[in-house]
This record gives sequence, C-alpha cells and structure tokens, in this order.
Amino acid sequence: MKRFKLLVLTCVVLLFAFSSVISSQRHSQMTNLLSLSMKTVSWSAAELEMELIRLQHAFRRVALSDLPADEARLRFEIFWSRVEVLAVGEEARDFRGHPGVEQLLQELRASLTRMDSQVMALSDGDVSALELLTQLAPMEEQVRQLNVRSFSGDRALFSLKRVFDLQYEANIYLLGLLLSGAFLVILVIRESRNNRRQALHDSLTNLPNRNLFQKRLELAISKGRRKQHKVAVYMMDMNGFKEINDQLGHAAGDQLLREVAARLKNSIGKGELVARLGGDEFGVLQQGVTGRDQALVFARQLAAEINTPVTILGQRISPRLSIGISLFPEDALQPDKLLNNADTAMYAAKNEEMCCRLFEQEMENRALRKRILAEDLKRAIAQDQLQQLYQPIVSVVDRRVILVEALLRWRHPVYGDISPLEVVALAEQSGLAESLNFWVMTKACHQNMAWRCEGLNPPQVSVNISPMMYSRYDLVAMVERVLAETGLPAEQLVIEVTEDTTMQDIESSPQILSRLRGLGVELALDDFGTGHSSLSHLKKMPFQKLKIDKSFVRELEASPRDVELIRAIIHMAHGLGMQVVAEGIEEYSSFRQLSQQGCEYAQGYLLYKPLPSGEIGQILSSDASVELLQS
Repeated sequence: MKRFKLLVLTCVVLLFAFSSVISSQRHSQMTNLLSLSMKTVSWSAAELEMELIRLQHAFRRVALSDLPADEARLRFEIFWSRVEVLAVGEEARDFRGHPGVEQLLQELRASLTRMDSQVMALSDGDVSALELLTQLAPMEEQVRQLNVRSFSGDRALFSLKRVFDLQYEANIYLLGLLLSGAFLVILVIRESRNNRRQALHDSLTNLPNRNLFQKRLELAISKGRRKQHKVAVYMMDMNGFKEINDQLGHAAGDQLLREVAARLKNSIGKGELVARLGGDEFGVLQQGVTGRDQALVFARQLAAEINTPVTILGQRISPRLSIGISLFPEDALQPDKLLNNADTAMYAAKNEEMCCRLFEQEMENRALRKRILAEDLKRAIAQDQLQQLYQPIVSVVDRRVILVEALLRWRHPVYGDISPLEVVALAEQSGLAESLNFWVMTKACHQNMAWRCEGLNPPQVSVNISPMMYSRYDLVAMVERVLAETGLPAEQLVIEVTEDTTMQDIESSPQILSRLRGLGVELALDDFGTGHSSLSHLKKMPFQKLKIDKSFVRELEASPRDVELIRAIIHMAHGLGMQVVAEGIEEYSSFRQLSQQGCEYAQGYLLYKPLPSGEIGQILSSDASVELLQS
C-alpha cells in the first residue's frame, strides 16, 4: 500500500513538472508570436509612411521634369495598393486594430480617390504635380503622427520591453516550478526511505522487525544452499514479562525491552542479525555455524549476557530468556519451517524451565498433537462431545452424600483419554477458557435440575473454575447467565476456586468473590495448602468451605506432623466460619483421623469414585450411607 501511494505521488510530481514545462513553452510561444505581431505591425506602418514619401518625391520630380509622369502614376498605384491591403487585408488585421488606424486608412482611400483623375492627367514636366504634392501633405502628417504615436518611439519600445520582461518572468516562474518539483521529489525519496525503514524496523528498539528478519533469513538460506553452509535461527522469549508490565507499568516494560535489545545487539558478531519479532520475542540469525554444539554454546552465551540484573525505574529486575534453536538444513529447508521449529523449541525450553533447547522432531509431534487437540476441543465443546462425571462428597458423621463435584472427561478418538488438567490448559491457550467453563457449569446445573425432575432430592453441585476464567473474564456474569438459563437455585451451586487463582489479582479477588456470594452461590477454597495465599489474604475471602489438598491426606498416617497440620488447618477454617472438606481419602485410617479432628466432609476413592450421572441418581434414590471397608 505504501509503495502504491509513493508511485501515485511520484506520478503527480512528474505530471506537475511536465505540465509546468509545457505551460512555459506555450507561454514562450505566445510571447514570441506577440513580439512578432508587434514587429509586423510596426513594419506595416513604416512601409506605409515610406511609400507615401516615395510618392511625394515622385510628384516633386515630375514637376521638375526629372521623372516621367508614368513613373509617378506607377508610384501612385503602388501607394494605393498598399493602402487597400492595409484597409481590407486579413494579414493587416492587427494593424487595423490599433486606435485611429482604420479611420486614417478610410481617409487615405477617400483622398486617393479624389486625386485619381488628376494623377491620370499628369504629363511630363507638368507643374500641377505640385498641387498634388500639396494634397498629400496632410496625409503625410497624419501617417507620421500615427507611426510615432503607436509603432515607434518610447511607447513601442516599452511594449517590446514588456514582452521581453514577461518572457523573463515566465522563465523565472518555470525555474521556480522546476526547483519546487525537484525539492518535492527529494522529499518523496526521503520519505520513501523513512517509510521503508519504519516498515522494516521496530520503532521501540530500532532493531530489524519480523519482515526484515524473514527477508534476511531467506537470503541466508539461499546462500547456505549455494555454499553448503549451515544457518542457525534462535528464537527468544522473556519469561515473566507480562508480570513486569502489570506490576511496574508499560514504561518499565518498554525500558526493559530496549535494554535487552541493546545487550543482544552487543552480543552478536559480524554477519549475524538480531531482530525484535514482536512483544517480548526476539530472534537471532547466524550464518556459517558449524553444528548443533556450537549453536548451543552460542545460545548459552546469549542467555548469560541477557540474564544479568538490570535496574529499571529504581527496581532491580533479572530478565530471563528462553531460547529455541533450529538449524538449516538439519531441521528444515524452508524459512517458515525453520522459524516454526525454533519457536517450538523455545516453548519447550520455557515449559521445561531451561534456558535453551535445540529443536527435536518429538517437539514437533507434541506441537502437532497440541494443535489437533485444540481444534478438536473447540469442536467437542460446540457439539457437546465432552463427558462429565460426578464424585460424591459425603458427611463424615452419617456418610450420606451432601455434595457432588463435577469432573470433566474427554476421550479423543485418536489420542484417547486426555487429562482434565491438559484440557483446561489447552482451553486457556486456545482462547476457549470461557466456552469450556460455561459448558461445564451449564452441564452440571442441567444435571442437578434433571435429578430434581426425577423426584430426587439432589445435593449441591460443585464446579471448578479455571484460573483464566477467574482473572480475565466476567465470571459473575457467566454464573448469572447459567443460573437463569437452567433455573437452578443459586444455593445449589458451589464454585471452587484454588488458592493460587485468588492470588492472581489480590485487590479484586474479594470483590469478585463477594459478588458471586451476592448471587446466592456458595464458595469453596480448593487445594488448600498447595498455594501461596497468606492468612491476611484468606480472612478477606467470603468462602463457606475449605478443601484440604489430597497431598496432606495421603501421608496422614505416615507423618504425625501432618496430623497436627491438619488439626491446625481445620481449627483455622472453623475460626473463619468455614466447613472443611478433605480430598483424596483412600484409606479408612485417614478417614478416621479426619473425623477425629473435626473435618465435616470427605471425598475420595475410599468413599466413591467419579461416576456417571445415572449412577449418581441411583445413589440418591437409595438415600443410603456409604459402606466403608475398614483395613
């Protein structure tokens, strides 16, 4: 688009210059024609006066017998012809256009007509020629005055000078136009260069951008094919950059990006290129690398240079890069594929918390699996192809079901059973978090209503909320919508939120949870003991239930200290007005210990495993307490 605009602007400039030259030429031609016309008119007036003088001289010589009368008559005819041509000739139109000329010509024609008979009667030595000379005297005076007044003297010279001044001014005007056009062309060329630089460079760091990096990579691969050289691509991403932006502001983030860009630029050698590819992602292009070992050493050197502390706005920050490496021709033969492989290796390094990783084919297989699962998950949500199981939660006192937790399951036709944690991660990375949470909650609420329609007395249904749904979307609005669409009473729904999820936004968490509580739903703090929440933070949260993570329950018998820890957690929860649910109970001894410590509710395979809705309905219809196998 920019090239098209530049082409149009150049065409306009050239058209402007061309039209200026043509206009100047036409002006010059018109000036020349005007000058020629003035000269022609002046010549006509001068010739008229000269012919009149010749005629007078002829009459004078006839009277002195110095000239035959026939010669005088011939001169008379010549003068009369001159007058007639000037009076009616097309070529003398400009001459007649001058003031007084046409009237003078008519008077001359009339005078010549009166004199004609006398001139025809002249004989050699006839003194009457002097009388004719007397009649011509007034004519001579009128012609001379016209010539002096209009076609000679200062006025004529001024007109000619004005013509040449106009020509000079036109030339100056043309020169100005040409200089302006040349200046405009220079500005266009300069602007084109600036636009081209802006199109190929990052405005924040002044590094080449993705477009230029892609072009240089194509050239490097082409050269590598010719000379049998290896080419290495390094893709780099800053870990935790979003948190820096959120906590310190975008100004700090921009300053950090500039610092990292400067360090990368100082770390590369001749023939190597560093570019900002977007956001907090950078790329380095290296030609002539000997192999994978050298590339790995170079990547570690880059990481060492970058991963040193820097002070930004008074804050000490330690940037951390994850680097992915892909080599031509081992890993890929095409530029796009080489970049994708380096990107895949970078994410592998980030997930494995390593500074750098070389690309491996298995990474691509995992990435392909991830892309396929993300696409199929979107389809599965839309077409209701997911499954939901329900795990009962029982009262420790009478072992009756008082609550069921909705648990997501997905069996992929190719990859088999996909773990719930992977499904949630896929949804959050693919922009499906909101639709997945909506599906899970709607399905659970509909099922609760279905049990009601069957005449059962259904327990509360508990739904887990993914971290992204809590922090980036309007969870309250979604809960309101689900309750309105399903008709489920709000008190029958329990929203489970993990410790770490509430810590993502400490300031707004109390407000979000209070709004949820205002709808009438209950709130449960899930996986307690595995997160990083503080007691001061916890006491602000309006939870009704606290779920002790299964990692504490499993080691209850083996570690006496865990018994004390469980006792302290239960006591603290009761002090904050919360009921306690213990997860992951698989041993009767654990159940007994928890009961002794005052835990209200229990959940685990010792009691019930996750079951389809139909089996849950059977349990509810029997209204029996669960039988525990004592070991």
